[in-house]
Amino acid sequence: MDEITKNYIKLERAEFVSRLMIDSDLSEKDVKIGLCLLHELLYKMIMNTNTNTNTNTNTNTNTNDGGA
Repeated sequence: MDEITKNYIKLERAEFVSRLMIDSDLSEKDVKIGLCLLHELLYKMIMNTNTNTNTNTNTNTNTNDGGA
């Protein structure tokens, strides 16, 4: 993704959040942006949870008391 596209996405997100903050009417485009943001946040949370779970599992399974 080129830099112009990334900046455009950031601008769209900022405008969406601005409209939410002032409680203005949301267009269909705004709803789509909001759903994409929600999906992205949930995905990051799930990935973070999975990473933490795997790290904890590896830590717990790698503890060895020497066979005692």
